[in-house]
Amino acid sequence: MGVGTVLTKAGQNSKLTIGSREEAATLMQKVLRRRVMISSARQAVAGFIAVGAVQGVKYLGKKMTKAWNSSSK
Repeated sequence: MGVGTVLTKAGQNSKLTIGSREEAATLMQKVLRRRVMISSARQAVAGFIAVGAVQGVKYLGKKMTKAWNSSSK
């Protein structure tokens, strides 16, 4: 399908070859899932700090269960 250049975490350019629409869709899903996971983790930590230990543990448990269920799809 095409060749593109991406910036790695180390700040280096790397070539990326995408062979099909399905592969592009899969790669995009992975990128979005990772971004959402990071955002959810930040939100969970903030929630834990804001509500205290007992409620925080309950909140984190619910978030982890939701994340676990969504990652198995």
